[in-house]
Amino acid sequence: MDTGTILGYAASYIAAMGGIFLLYLPVIVLLVALLIAGGVLQLVLLPFIALVKRFRHRPAPDLDASWLLDGRR
Repeated sequence: MDTGTILGYAASYIAAMGGIFLLYLPVIVLLVALLIAGGVLQLVLLPFIALVKRFRHRPAPDLDASWLLDGRR
């Protein structure tokens, strides 16, 4: 094997990696776009989520445990 053959193999290996990257580039771009869109949607909906949490105020639970010591059983 001479130097030209080794350089040819290396160049074809790099070309194959570049081709595979270009093949999957639309999928990578779509994934990044969906992640960004999800983050923007969360930022837009954040005030509405805060309003819903404020208006869904639940009454405080009854933490009085005096019935445990009541002897009327």
